[in-house]
This record gives sequence, structure tokens and C-alpha cells, in this order.
Amino acid sequence: MMDKSKAMTKIMALLNKDGLMIPGGRAHGIVTEYMNFKIDRLGPEEALADVMHTKEHLVAQIQQMEM
Repeated sequence: MMDKSKAMTKIMALLNKDGLMIPGGRAHGIVTEYMNFKIDRLGPEEALADVMHTKEHLVAQIQQMEM
């Protein structure tokens, strides 16, 4: 069973493969807060699966925040 910390690490690695999000930056803060909520609501495994399924959409939103 995966814990919240491990799920967050995997999720952020998936969403930040291009290095667009900078820790401490606006997008990083928003995404971290949202993913914490998602993990709390769905559980670590389900949240990771959901992010993997919607990754392209989420990355596009992150790119818009960073413009």
C-alpha cells in the first residue's frame, strides 16, 4: 500500500517531467495543494491512477499557469 508522501512524489514527478514547475512558484503551490486534496479524497493509489489518466490535460493547465 502506498502512503500519501510516496503518491505525492510520483504525481509531482509525472506532472513536472519538463521541469516547468519551480518549487515555491505559483503553479507548484497550486498543484501541490490540489494534489493533496485529491489524495485525501481518493486515496494515494486512486489519486495516482487519476493523474496518470488525465496527465496531458493537467500538464496543459500547468503550462497555462506558468505563462
